Amino acid sequence: MKLLDFFNRESEVPKRQMIFTALISGLANGYLLIIINNAAEMVGRSPDLQIQNFFLFVLDLILLTYTKQYALKQATIAAEDAIHRVRTRVTDKLRHTELTYIETAGHASIYTRITQDTSLISESAIMLINACQQLIVVFMCLLYIAWLSIPGFMLTVGILGMAILMYFYNSNYINTKLHEASEKEATFFNGIKSILLGFKEIKINRKKNEALFSHIKIVSNEVKDIKVSAGLHFVLDLMFAQTSFFILCAGIIFILPAVSVINLGQVVGITIAILFLFAPLGIVINAFPMFVRANVAVENIYQLEYEIDAVSKKDSNIETQPPVFETLEFDQISFHYPQQNGGSMFGVNSLSFKINKGEILFIVGGNGSGKSTMLKLLTGLYYPSMGNIYVNGKPLDSNDYIHFRELYTAIFTDFHLFDHLYGIDNIDYDGVDSLLKTMGLEKKTSFKKDSFSNTDLSTGQRKRLAYISSVLEDKQIFIFDEWAADQDPEFRKYFYEILLKELKAKGKTVIAVSHDDRYFSVADRILKMEYGRIVN
Repeated sequence: MKLLDFFNRESEVPKRQMIFTALISGLANGYLLIIINNAAEMVGRSPDLQIQNFFLFVLDLILLTYTKQYALKQATIAAEDAIHRVRTRVTDKLRHTELTYIETAGHASIYTRITQDTSLISESAIMLINACQQLIVVFMCLLYIAWLSIPGFMLTVGILGMAILMYFYNSNYINTKLHEASEKEATFFNGIKSILLGFKEIKINRKKNEALFSHIKIVSNEVKDIKVSAGLHFVLDLMFAQTSFFILCAGIIFILPAVSVINLGQVVGITIAILFLFAPLGIVINAFPMFVRANVAVENIYQLEYEIDAVSKKDSNIETQPPVFETLEFDQISFHYPQQNGGSMFGVNSLSFKINKGEILFIVGGNGSGKSTMLKLLTGLYYPSMGNIYVNGKPLDSNDYIHFRELYTAIFTDFHLFDHLYGIDNIDYDGVDSLLKTMGLEKKTSFKKDSFSNTDLSTGQRKRLAYISSVLEDKQIFIFDEWAADQDPEFRKYFYEILLKELKAKGKTVIAVSHDDRYFSVADRILKMEYGRIVN
């Protein structure tokens, strides 16, 4: 079982001791049946034996309680230890993988595997140990019934087998329907999301409003029908399980004495064993779907790790400073995205240009011209498929990328705003407060304990906050991907005429994607892109 292999491989918690105590717990649980059955047969016969049975019962109950509690505690520790190791290992590999993999795999898929799948495995640990213990109880009950009466054992196994087969048949149908309902509910939730995000649009368009609601209503009705169908089968499962118990008891009491020589004590013993049997059997059967889902979760996590390993380049662990930047040159650089669904390959072709230290370089071009792709090549987030990159006149090798990227601080159009200033040592709090005032954010957020108190800001304000983080990183090359696009006219002018010139005065190199032609004079040079090429 993949789940057992996962715990054995990932957790350092002693497993033999946990398995041994789980086994003892199951045996102690099953032995309670023998003690209770023997005590029931001795009622009114031998007070001394009853006292002995009572003490045996107490001792066995203490043993059961201790061993089961210990096994479940160890299972919890083992599960969380394994989850911690896998999460940190995969997260560590994830941060060292390539951007192309992140973009191809998709955030939702990666996030689901690291969060939901690992949580499912964590939840299954206690159920796994408990189900294993209850499975031992089931076997002991069946062995006890076989010891009392072979015909009784065969009748019990026959009826239980039919009940279990019916359960799994209905369970497969129920799981299929619930999966179908889950997909339909996703459509329903998207409809609700459309109401919330598109409220202004549907408020001024009655036909669109009514059509959207009609669609949501139809989907909701489909979800209802699917869940009702699944619920009816669940009721059938529940009733069949209860009926099977009564049928089995009736078979032992009415049918077994007619077809086999059996005394009253055996009938009572088998009936008590059946009472003990059904509860643990239900736990084992109900745990089975959880184990199936947990096994799939284990496969998903290891598949994610395998995919990351397959595309990742090994980074050097030696902490060295990036080179002192003087020049950067692209020589016939090309890059193309993987072809999908037979479509044409998009990318950039034959990019050749040179950047000097202290320059302000503007990159201009329409949507889809390749500006963002070029920035990712420029910052080392993509590897070129053709051509060479030269830093200070030396060709850039793939092993140099970890240091090459350290030249840059970047604010991309799809930037993420961290609430903490990660990786910045000896933070000057007064300096941060001064920057907040300069950016007009002192009333919107504050900086305390190495983090900003509020990042729920407008896009323009978030970009200004990102600029503060970028300045504090104090790298040699600054990348601004349409930073000014969401600023008001005052801050737009301030960005071009003050901030960029201040960076240049400090010896920083600035590369900015811009559409503000009125400020093109600020740039030392301008590169224009069309259809993945530099045109002038």
